[in-house]
Amino acid sequence: MNDLPDEIVHITQGFVPLSLLLTRLAQTCHNSLQDKIAELAKMPLPASAANGTSSLAGALPSTLPDDASTENLRKKSSLLTFAQDMHTKWVKALVITEWSRKSEMVSKLIDLKFHIDQQRLLFDAALDNIVNVKRDLTFARMPSPDLKTALQVLSTGKAAWMPDLQYIEPPPLTAGEQIKWIDDLNTLLCLRLNLEDFDKIPSQFRNYEISAGRVTFKVPGEFEVDLTIADEDFEKQFWFIDFRFSFSPSASTLPESLKNFLEGYVNDALSKDGLAGCYQFLHEFVLTHKLNELKRQAIQLSKGAWTGTLMVEPLNRALAIQYWTSRASPNDPKSWVLVAVNSARKQKGEASKQHSSFLTAKWYRDNKEVKDVDILFDTDILSTEKLLRTVIGHHIEHILSSIHAKLQTAARFRNREAGMVLHMSQSDPAASSLTMQVGYKDSAALLIEPTTGLFAVKPHSKFTYQFELQLNNGKNPTNDGVSCLENVRCSFMEDELNRRGGTMGWKTEKCPLNNEELRSVTKTREWTKTIWLRRDGWGPNWFVMVMLSLNGDEWLLLEVNRQIPNQPTRFHARLPLNKGHPDLSDAFWDNLTLFATGMIAQSVDMRELHQNHIKSRPNQVKNWSLPQQIRLPSIEIALSGVFPSMVFDSVEKDGKNANGRAGSSLDSTKLASIVRPITGLDISGRQAWANDVVTIQFRGVQSPTKNPTTPDGASATSLMCTSDAIIRVRKPAKFSSLKAVVDDDVHYNPRKGEFRLRIRHAIGEPILPTLKSRVKAVDRFVNFLESMDKAKGTIQSDRVSLREVAFSYTDSSQDRSEDQSQPQDQQRWSVVLDLSKDNIDVKLQEGNPHLRVADLMQGLVNTEGGIEALMVWLPASLPALDAIQRIEASWANIQTQEQGHVEFSMKTIDWMSIRYTLAGSSDGTQPTRQLVLEVRIKVRRGEPWWHMWRSPSGSSNSLMEDEFTPLLKTLWEAKGGDWHGLGTSAAARPVKGVVKMLTAMDDAIRSLALKNAAAM
Repeated sequence: MNDLPDEIVHITQGFVPLSLLLTRLAQTCHNSLQDKIAELAKMPLPASAANGTSSLAGALPSTLPDDASTENLRKKSSLLTFAQDMHTKWVKALVITEWSRKSEMVSKLIDLKFHIDQQRLLFDAALDNIVNVKRDLTFARMPSPDLKTALQVLSTGKAAWMPDLQYIEPPPLTAGEQIKWIDDLNTLLCLRLNLEDFDKIPSQFRNYEISAGRVTFKVPGEFEVDLTIADEDFEKQFWFIDFRFSFSPSASTLPESLKNFLEGYVNDALSKDGLAGCYQFLHEFVLTHKLNELKRQAIQLSKGAWTGTLMVEPLNRALAIQYWTSRASPNDPKSWVLVAVNSARKQKGEASKQHSSFLTAKWYRDNKEVKDVDILFDTDILSTEKLLRTVIGHHIEHILSSIHAKLQTAARFRNREAGMVLHMSQSDPAASSLTMQVGYKDSAALLIEPTTGLFAVKPHSKFTYQFELQLNNGKNPTNDGVSCLENVRCSFMEDELNRRGGTMGWKTEKCPLNNEELRSVTKTREWTKTIWLRRDGWGPNWFVMVMLSLNGDEWLLLEVNRQIPNQPTRFHARLPLNKGHPDLSDAFWDNLTLFATGMIAQSVDMRELHQNHIKSRPNQVKNWSLPQQIRLPSIEIALSGVFPSMVFDSVEKDGKNANGRAGSSLDSTKLASIVRPITGLDISGRQAWANDVVTIQFRGVQSPTKNPTTPDGASATSLMCTSDAIIRVRKPAKFSSLKAVVDDDVHYNPRKGEFRLRIRHAIGEPILPTLKSRVKAVDRFVNFLESMDKAKGTIQSDRVSLREVAFSYTDSSQDRSEDQSQPQDQQRWSVVLDLSKDNIDVKLQEGNPHLRVADLMQGLVNTEGGIEALMVWLPASLPALDAIQRIEASWANIQTQEQGHVEFSMKTIDWMSIRYTLAGSSDGTQPTRQLVLEVRIKVRRGEPWWHMWRSPSGSSNSLMEDEFTPLLKTLWEAKGGDWHGLGTSAAARPVKGVVKMLTAMDDAIRSLALKNAAAM
């Protein structure tokens, strides 16, 4: 492409592809259009559009009048300007595109122009060199020699045309004359200063020394000047000899040029204003020199260790040094120190004779002069760095003190729930710090780097970097500093909770509530961060929320259920933990698990009790089963709301329920009263044995157990809560014989007279169902003990536990025989009552006469006072049922021969029916006959009697004469030992009389059956 000679260099540097240029131009146009649209949207609307004028609402755009409002014209002008600018750029791009089609020729043209420009530069450089050589030769030219004068002087020793001044040189002074001359000069100076010029000496020149023919005036921290006199006339002026600076850093010796300059001006001041003028001139000169020295040091600092952080600005006899320039943006307020000359003039502008001008340092912080702080400025030993560090130290103190003061107003520090230390150092501003406690043993220190003014939080970690950056980019150091330290503390706290809690089974969860819901729960709008924790084994709705704020950290226990509309939070309570920084040790997490789980269990229980309308209340009595740090109240439940019979006597209850009880059969209490004379048991209305308060004490938490019943089929874990239900008995003496350990989970304390039931249930499940079953089991157990205590031989206890009791019984008539001292061979029947289920299960041994009525026994024992009634009824009904069993055995042969059979049924526990069936003849002349006898306990003369009568068979309600009538009539009119006929029925005592009555009746019917069988 380039066919030019080798001398012409091909230029490629700086070339930009045309595609890149067009792409960038398109991007710029698009971005500018978006910005312009946003700018137009922010501009105010015309008045007509803003007022919502509706007169032109239905008009077409073409028929609308032109809007000539100022706002509309401004928008159109702005849009037109933008379009023109973009049009210009695109036209230029079009021209460049046209040029690109001839890029080869243009490239050659560029190469040629570059070559020509280089040749022109060489030509111009050569011409400049020639001119410079010619100009420099001028100084090398020697003037023409004066040969005539040189010849005359060399030949004759003089030249007649040269003038002779007739000077006579004085003779040289001897050493003695010089000493005398100096002493005279010292004497004259002493006389002049002490006599003639004593009142003219300025106060600053009172410190002087006279020696070597000169007077040395010393101004501390400024200068020393040597003056002398040249005449004995005291009216003549002093003369300048030498000058020295008396501050540091300064030059030890002055250059001759500067000394000559000072000599001229000082002598002139001495001639005009005397010593006062000399002091005034030199004093102002030294102040100016000090400002220059400070400026020099400031410039050196800005080029050295303080690079990029200082801005030095010389003013009219003043020096402004702005610091922390790298921190402040152009629009932010600035801070600087101003060193200037104070004229020491009075308020009216009059100069003070006693005081002269001096250097002063003023501090401007955020564009405002700080007048309440004295800046220590040493003018004898000048140090710009020391001055800057002093001012910056005050600035750092102001910032850290402001942050400290604002933090002190927070409740956390006002109540001394957290520690904070402010350390200030004027000598070393870098050592100033504000240290705040961020954990139980951890702390974070906020520092300010003196050179750059940037904030730093130590110790450095991943939690501090982001908040340091936000603080250094903020506008308000006080508010941003408070937020920075609080955010760092929250980050440390969150990390600590994650690390320490994770090892103890606590996990961090996402916040299930929005801000409004959270404000309604916490009743506050001021918090920095919320951390949601959940313990393994809890349900998905229970959380512990840690709300971190300057007012103090709060720990809340919440139940959140998002499935309930408009009420996601079902329960919330504040945990009584320290609002500062708790020690997040393993013991803390164990106690938190125990305490929070106990609160969950109690809240679920209280909700369940409320739903079941059972009275309950908390009790703040100390629970000694929990650690000392945990104070969890007990729950007192009204036992009458669960089991009234355990609290109220049955007599009271019978009075209350008399109107509501009806039925043909006797209830257990009435049955026990009826059969009491038979058995000899001391049975009365059941008395309450427990107080009306059941105390539920939360005892602890067991490790999670596998619970496979999750909706998704995955195995889950749930914490198991352990609680003690305490039931206090009314009369502890009644249970004096009871052992301390009744069952694995039931203990009885004879000294306190209380049952303690150990109940275990999964967290989130109410304790009430389990409590009911356990208390019911205890009630049954107590009922059995009371019944056994009332028994007098008919009942014997075999084994007793809370889950199962076993006893044996026999015929009460045998136990009450006349000779009690003789041992009797009697049959005892065993019964086992299973108390572990909701309904008591009755188990009888094989061959027991009561097996035929096991269903009635099951119903009886599960009624109110059923255990006592069962233990009364079993020995009382045994003779009758035993007689029925023997009757059935005696009819076995007749039934085998199909001549007849007997059927027994028991309608209720006090009512049984006996049906006799006699077979008819084979030829059909005699039909099948039936006899139905009803036997029921009735009260006669205050005593229970078995009353037997004939019941109509079939659908007929009237008795008909048949072959059974003579037999029954004989029976109705007969009389035995403990039974007798009543004309149409018979009655017998329950023990021996009923056996004799049933046996006599059966013998008569069986004889009829045998007679008919023989006849056939």
